[in-house]
Amino acid sequence: MITIADILRPAHVDLDVKQTNQEEAVLHVANLLRNDDRILDWSGFYEGLIVRPPTVAAGSDFGISIPHVRTNCVAGMIMAIGCSPKGIVVPGREMKMHYIFAIGVPTAWAADYLRIVGALARIFKNPRAVAELRSAGTVEEFVAILREKELAP
Repeated sequence: MITIADILRPAHVDLDVKQTNQEEAVLHVANLLRNDDRILDWSGFYEGLIVRPPTVAAGSDFGISIPHVRTNCVAGMIMAIGCSPKGIVVPGREMKMHYIFAIGVPTAWAADYLRIVGALARIFKNPRAVAELRSAGTVEEFVAILREKELAP
């Protein structure tokens, strides 16, 4: 079973995203993956990521956006995370998004992808988990909290 900790590298987490509109914020978060050795074709990955509006969910008082792509432009599952303390404006939504999870997954890995997205949704439905993530002081602490919450019963 692939976990968030297996696919997420600390260099791919930005806890202080400055962009305030969705398009610029998604590009910023996707760029965190640009030099990852699992990316076979960054342009193809990014184009697949933005071809449709990102999956948007609201949990607790924070919204999350999950732009994702199933593609052969990646050699393994990858993920980057951006956190915007001020929030990102999403057209047609009142609530601002505070977290963007950009995910790329090889075409054949659908089950692993669905499990990761399900884990993120479960974590962000829990107000206590969201508060812990929001208060993380470092990327390492943020990733450790995600790992703990993903594996919690």
